[in-house]
Amino acid sequence: MFPPTEPWSPQLRWDAPAGQLLDRVVEALPASRVWRLTIFGSAPLQLGLDPSFLSGDVDLIADRADAEAYLRAANLLLDQSEFYVEVVPAHVFNAPSDWLIRAYEERRRHVLFVFPHPVDILAAKVCRTADKDLNAFRLVRQTTGHPTPEEMIQVLRKIVDIYRPSFDEEQGRNAIANTQLLWHEIFGAKIDVRKEIIEPALEEKRRYIQQGTGLRDKLGQIGGQGA
Repeated sequence: MFPPTEPWSPQLRWDAPAGQLLDRVVEALPASRVWRLTIFGSAPLQLGLDPSFLSGDVDLIADRADAEAYLRAANLLLDQSEFYVEVVPAHVFNAPSDWLIRAYEERRRHVLFVFPHPVDILAAKVCRTADKDLNAFRLVRQTTGHPTPEEMIQVLRKIVDIYRPSFDEEQGRNAIANTQLLWHEIFGAKIDVRKEIIEPALEEKRRYIQQGTGLRDKLGQIGGQGA
């Protein structure tokens, strides 16, 4: 239905549980300004693909730090509601840097909602790959036919840094093993993560760095000639 190379343009189901919760978010935020909220995780898949795809929360990135205080006052956070809003910092959504190009935006009164493309939502789940994350892959694949293994490889090359060694405090996170599990469970195949994702991505980075070095040398030569 939509390849990862094209922007997402869904017909959102605001009557789905996540949609109803987000409408409560709209009510909780002051209408004196326009708020920009990025919604990721399972909620966009529920709204845009299958209303029956449920989760216990809605992951949200706000453009202002005071958003959480307003949501707490409305009893919408983790310790206040069975189905709640989780306000997280932007770096938690570990998606390709160009994800905004594919994202879908829709305004509800004074709130502009930004919904990442499903492929970027899936890419951000690779660092964890719990059962519900694998179910998200199954849902997107069954509903849209995407991403193919080749498409997923291209997306993961853009976030190759997830495969770097983790900090001691991040013990248990193994993106290579998670990717291998993903390929087995979703694509029914094996993948050499280093050969198919890491090495090509690093080679592309090196090529751009070398191009930049060459340009800098040429500029230096021009400057020297004018001295």
